[in-house]
Amino acid sequence: MPPTAEPAQQAPEAATERRQEQAQGQAGPMAKVVHLHTAHPRIPIPYVTPGEMFQGARARGASSRIPSLRKLTCYGLLGGMAVAGALEWPIAIAVGAATEVITREQAARKRAEHAEEQRR
Repeated sequence: MPPTAEPAQQAPEAATERRQEQAQGQAGPMAKVVHLHTAHPRIPIPYVTPGEMFQGARARGASSRIPSLRKLTCYGLLGGMAVAGALEWPIAIAVGAATEVITREQAARKRAEHAEEQRR
């Protein structure tokens, strides 16, 4: 065999081996591949126009979200008394909750009476 034929035959094999060694060097000898499967649930997103965004705000009014000055004063005094130690905090919470329940009940009665008068 001619001496030039051997290097020519070994060159493709050596190049393949070099490529494999380089690939192992980059990924490491213990390289692992992780395949992730993700879920894409269908979630319906409602389309809201700018007019619809403010429609409910006009009907309810912004003041319905803010407690009245009387309620804020009452809850502030309860909180202050609890912080000062004049009243235990569970009692302050119970009094505040009872006040809110009674106030809402009275407001519901007034609305029902007003609706009854409007029907007449």
